[in-house]
Amino acid sequence: MNNRLSNLWMALRKDKNLILLCIAMAFIAWQSIRKNIGFEVSVSNIVVDVDVPPGWAVWEKSVHRVNVLFRGSREDIRYLNNEQLRVRIPVPDPERGRELNIRLTEKMLRNPTTAKVVRFSPPEVVIKLDQESERLLPVKATLNGSLPAGLEIEKIACTPASVRITGAREVIDAMESIHTEPIDLRDRQASFKESVPVALLEAGRMRVDPEWVSVELTLEARSSTRIFEQVPIRVLSASGEHRMIAVQPQSITLTVRGQQQRMEQLRSADIFAYVSCAELSESTGYDLPVVVDLPSGLQLVKTEPAVVHVDIGTMN
Repeated sequence: MNNRLSNLWMALRKDKNLILLCIAMAFIAWQSIRKNIGFEVSVSNIVVDVDVPPGWAVWEKSVHRVNVLFRGSREDIRYLNNEQLRVRIPVPDPERGRELNIRLTEKMLRNPTTAKVVRFSPPEVVIKLDQESERLLPVKATLNGSLPAGLEIEKIACTPASVRITGAREVIDAMESIHTEPIDLRDRQASFKESVPVALLEAGRMRVDPEWVSVELTLEARSSTRIFEQVPIRVLSASGEHRMIAVQPQSITLTVRGQQQRMEQLRSADIFAYVSCAELSESTGYDLPVVVDLPSGLQLVKTEPAVVHVDIGTMN
């Protein structure tokens, strides 16, 4: 035994240069291999879908997107992105309301490259399944941002006004309406109409028909309301009227509404309130409605009082 070890040692000393060369070449080869397959990259926000049989839908899902760490060659990982990747979890035998803890595996990942999965984050998904249901729900527009100064929304109309939603029964039954994707109000200068997709909840495989609706927003100049007190009541009489005409009360209070800028410029002198006595021939007392003339574009909201008492008497 000792002779055999001694002979081996002598052989190694004789060919030590060759051995060192082999070791160096092996190291270079390993570095080359590691360089080609040892790159790692993390891809975020990869969509998680759950495949269930017909008539079933996802009730709850602990995560809707996952992050995956990949390892592979430079060519494999340089083109990885969350648009080409997708996690699909099969559930061939669903049971209503049962909580399933499913550990993610590489077999569940749709991956067009040869890059290998190092790990998922989170590593598992918790889901509950429910029977599928269908319901007609009203659509409401979701608005984002603010209109320019001086404008406000008068009316919002969605066409169609309702859409058909299909999904997990427990989710569908709890919904009262469904919203559109946000509509940006910034820089809008006039009424507009545009097509907007319906926003679906991420809870499960929900479907909507139709997927887009038309939203029409009617805009108008922002309005305000002002109260004008002690507005005098004028008397309109026939030409050549010589009788005495007394009005009680002699002034009224008016509530006026209109575009904010115009309302700020409106003065009491711009308002003309009167009672018409031109066709009253008898000298007696009358209860007459007050007529109010406003500049164009303004709206009379309220007159207090709306009727005044007029006494017509003869001159002494």
